[in-house]
Amino acid sequence: MKIEMKGVERVSATPEQALRFVSDPNRVGPCMPDLQSLQIADAHHFVAVVRVGVGPVRGNFKMDVQLASDPARPSELDLTAKGSGMGNGMNLRSHVRVVPVSDGSAELHWTAEAAVSGPLASIGGRLLQDQARKTTESMFAAIREALQSPQASTAS
Repeated sequence: MKIEMKGVERVSATPEQALRFVSDPNRVGPCMPDLQSLQIADAHHFVAVVRVGVGPVRGNFKMDVQLASDPARPSELDLTAKGSGMGNGMNLRSHVRVVPVSDGSAELHWTAEAAVSGPLASIGGRLLQDQARKTTESMFAAIREALQSPQASTAS
C-alpha cells in the first residue's frame, strides 16, 4: 500500500539553524515518535527502533535512516528509511525544503511517500493513512518544539 503526504511546519529558527537541525541525526533522530532506541552510525545514517500501532497490529519497527543533501540544492534535504518489524515492511522517502520567512524564521515544506507491506497494509486504507499522517505530523511538531527550545539556539 502506498501513502503520500505533505505539509508545512513553521519553526522559530533561522533557515540555517533549521537546516542544520534536520540534517543532523543526533538532533532529528530523537524527534521520531514513539522512539524506543536510537543508534547513530555516522553524520548521515542512524538506526531507530520505533513503536508502531495501527488497530490490532502493534510492535516495534527497526528503521535504517539516511539523510542526504545535494550541494546544488543547499536548502533541501532527502530522508530515506527502510524498516521492518512484526512481519511488516516499509520504505519511506521524504523531502524537506527549508523556506525563509520574512520575519527571519523558516518553514519546513515536506513531502513523504511510504510503501507498506504485510499485516499493516492489510489493515488498509483510511486507518493506515490516518495513522501515518498523525505520526509524520507528530515528528515535524517535535522538530518545531526542539528548535524552539533554549538548547536549540545555543547549540546552533
